[in-house]
Amino acid sequence: MGERDVSVGIVFGESSTDHFTFIVNPKNDLPRFGEFLVVKNREGDEVLALLKSIRNLNWLMEAGRGSYDYVEKTVSVFSRGILDKSEEILATAKVLGVLRTGEGEFMVKPAPNRVPIKPGERVYLAKDEDLERIFANGHIRVGKLIARSNIEVRLDANRLVSRHFAVLAVTGAGKSNTIAVLTKELVDNVNATVVILDPHGEYQRLSWPGARVNPIKATIDPGRIRLSELATLLGIAENASLQRRFLGLVYRTIKEEMRRNGKVVGGLPFLEAMEDKIEEWIRIYENSESKEDRVIYYYDERGMEISRKIQQRDLEALIRLKDYIGELKANFGEFISPIDVLGEIRPGMVNVIDLSGMEEEQMITLASFVLRGILKNRIEYIKALRTNDRLTAREILEAYPAVKKPILVIVEEAHIFAPRGEKNPATLWLGKIAREGRKFGVGLGIVSQRPKKLDDDILSQTNTKIILKLVEPNDQRYVQQASEQISEDLLGDIASLGVGEAVIVGYAITIPAMVKIYNFEKDFNGHYGGRDIDIVAEWMEGREEEVSEEEAIASLPL
Repeated sequence: MGERDVSVGIVFGESSTDHFTFIVNPKNDLPRFGEFLVVKNREGDEVLALLKSIRNLNWLMEAGRGSYDYVEKTVSVFSRGILDKSEEILATAKVLGVLRTGEGEFMVKPAPNRVPIKPGERVYLAKDEDLERIFANGHIRVGKLIARSNIEVRLDANRLVSRHFAVLAVTGAGKSNTIAVLTKELVDNVNATVVILDPHGEYQRLSWPGARVNPIKATIDPGRIRLSELATLLGIAENASLQRRFLGLVYRTIKEEMRRNGKVVGGLPFLEAMEDKIEEWIRIYENSESKEDRVIYYYDERGMEISRKIQQRDLEALIRLKDYIGELKANFGEFISPIDVLGEIRPGMVNVIDLSGMEEEQMITLASFVLRGILKNRIEYIKALRTNDRLTAREILEAYPAVKKPILVIVEEAHIFAPRGEKNPATLWLGKIAREGRKFGVGLGIVSQRPKKLDDDILSQTNTKIILKLVEPNDQRYVQQASEQISEDLLGDIASLGVGEAVIVGYAITIPAMVKIYNFEKDFNGHYGGRDIDIVAEWMEGREEEVSEEEAIASLPL
């Protein structure tokens, strides 16, 4: 690999296979925290390392050796030159692996280091060309190394999507900017199909030169979703077993009656048909003279007609169920539609499903429907191809054109849909995609500012993590527990990050790195809605006009 430049230090003190300490050469520029270094091990192999800490000591002014007066006298008595010669700058570095060459080619991913670093060896800065080979191995540009602003970092799109990823950070640290950068690069560079579940409408204004963005209005068709999803949509509690039981009876009955009459409707008409059926059953109870006459008829899962006697507690459940449907129509009627959201997703585009304005129950219901539909239809399409069932494959593509190719689903505010310690319909399908999506070309990206509230099983399935600033220790520990790649020393790096800076670890990057994520607006001339509102500017807007109006009024004659 050629001769190295002037050394930045010499290995000093105890060293091992994964860490070493070195004394810094003060005559050269001091290496910075996060810098990449090269040193030889005992077998003569060049080892790549990451600078983890750097500290300044002075033997004449060692802490604990005297009072303030002693220190002041020491500074006064000794010349600056003597004090400088008593200084020592010590640094510690973490070993990342061995840089080996084979058949004249540089090995991009460092091999494990098996022997300790040799004390007395000189430490050098890693060459730019070495780092370029390591970090340029990917399809999508995400930013540049914090320690080397001239080195671009790329991620492998295959590994990022197939093995899933997470973007985690506190509010305002740059999550939305990161997602904007990733989606732009995926669509532009590899023609990706991306679906974003957007709870706050942050990506409705997502754009960049030549952008392919497909905004989708979030709507729900009660006739298409599952019973568990419909119960969640209506806000029926998990333990309200009788209400859920009657919901199933009326749902299946309406479905079967429509099938038999050759009339399939969705949206609000479907809800209204359910209301009418519930009202019919209520009237049977109220208008019957004897208990024996209080009989209703419904259809079961097999389409068989069955009778049931209505009791007082059944009546109460039916009345409450009708109230739930009425409340849904009154409060969220704008989101009820026969349009199939899945059919609106387009390949080769960023498809943004705007969930803003919905309550959490409605968001969870739609998310479950979308996640289930993408995975289910993708599986059915692939199976049809494998069995050469062209008719089925054609029918699927006519209804859902996006499933022809792999799909990446990005879930913003993922703790809403996959809360830790709780289960809901969305959690179920997020878990299925996390476990099984890779086999069928369905990738998952989860985004959250509250990692410790995320389902730990789903978080642990994300094999690449882009972690921006995380301040709270509980969040840091939780993320560490959910990731094999995050070591103890990386936690300190995460806490020290600035806005827009990230630690990236995992399957999609060759080695862990601290990266300054590209600024979507400045670097790509893009726009999105994830920025904070300038509250003071909005308050101050028009203030001069208001003051002049007050002055004009005050100047009027009495």
